[in-house]
Amino acid sequence: MNKLLISLLILFLASSIIYSYPEGWSDDILLTPEDDRSRGHADVDVDQYNNVWVVWDSGVPMVGTGEVLYTKRDSLGSCLIPETNVSNHPAVCVAPRIAIDPSNNAQIIWRGASPSGGGVWHAKLANDGSFIVPSHIAIDGFGACDYMPQMELNKYNEICIIWDEPAVRYPQMTFSKLDSLGNPLIERISVSLPGVCTCYPGIGIDSMANVHTGFRSDSGIADRLTYTKLDKNGKIIISNKFFGTGLLPTIIADHSQNIHIVYGDPTGPGNSIKYLKLDQEANILVGPITLSIYENNNHPHMAMDSLQYLHVVWHLEDPQGIMYTKLDTLGNFVISPIIVVYPPDAVWPAQPRIAVDYSNRLHLVWKDQRLGSEDIFYKRGENENMVEETAQLKAPNLPKISVFPNPFSKLIKISFGKAQGAKSTGLKIYDATGRVV
Repeated sequence: MNKLLISLLILFLASSIIYSYPEGWSDDILLTPEDDRSRGHADVDVDQYNNVWVVWDSGVPMVGTGEVLYTKRDSLGSCLIPETNVSNHPAVCVAPRIAIDPSNNAQIIWRGASPSGGGVWHAKLANDGSFIVPSHIAIDGFGACDYMPQMELNKYNEICIIWDEPAVRYPQMTFSKLDSLGNPLIERISVSLPGVCTCYPGIGIDSMANVHTGFRSDSGIADRLTYTKLDKNGKIIISNKFFGTGLLPTIIADHSQNIHIVYGDPTGPGNSIKYLKLDQEANILVGPITLSIYENNNHPHMAMDSLQYLHVVWHLEDPQGIMYTKLDTLGNFVISPIIVVYPPDAVWPAQPRIAVDYSNRLHLVWKDQRLGSEDIFYKRGENENMVEETAQLKAPNLPKISVFPNPFSKLIKISFGKAQGAKSTGLKIYDATGRVV
């Protein structure tokens, strides 16, 4: 491994800096200008043309400055729209999140200053980058801008948001919902227990528009992974169910409406990354399963492809790097955890986010200090089916069968061959009640 790391070459192409990495993953591509500004909290999504949209914040929030910016790239990382300001607001603007809607418009939210303290801002961009809805305060919030909001679109193209809102004494976990223009449909619903400190939220939406939220709460025990479910109207169905310790969850519902969660577990030694699968009643189906192979892990994120494979990334603090693994919906490793961004090229790579495009390719972004300041980098993963994956999808020793036409009215032709290794093959036809005809 040391010889491999030493042999990696730094390539300079035009204004972008590119670094070489493992087979199946592209080189690293610098998305931000080479200046001394600090950038972080990147997020990524893709449109139906497989173009890649990335947002991040930039500036010095601690001294009252900060902006939200974005870029649009093609599926190879080539620039279509360079770094462009979305927030256009002089005060603190941090922790943006992006989602591309079915019309290929970009919905962007972030934390920003509001009359009562720190609220949720919103902007909507057309696919060419022009504003459909300019930057505006969507939800006025109390207190300072502390942590990252999370967002998902439901099937009605509504913007579902989970964010920790500083209240009287402790931050409470708040659910808000906006229409497609950023107007409040649900201004705020508290989904955490009163008087309990909560932070580091995650949100997932199933095909019935139910909202699945997760967050860290300190209710008697520190760092409790807490789950609350709401229906499409914001009515709480399951309230504050605990699953051991955990924080920073990413939540995805599969085609069977089961819920997949990856999260950080700080119980030690160090921080590990875990996986959990729930049904709609929040009963545990699988897990928790430990995914990490190192002790100091943080900021997990996950995406699901059209074949329902789960793609999970997180960053390592010691040693440094970005980890990746691929799971099936039972939590089995399809690709065991590997490191896809690492020194000597990368320096403190962190906060990874991953998206899957319509060709099932992977798109990874993160912040990195290899150029001295904090910059945003991108790389693509091919996500090609490996031999062991393909084998899982094949039913062994079954005969080939052809049925035409299907459905039929009076006549149907059925052709089939003998199963491999079988001495004979038979055929039975059943009606809709299960009776042999």
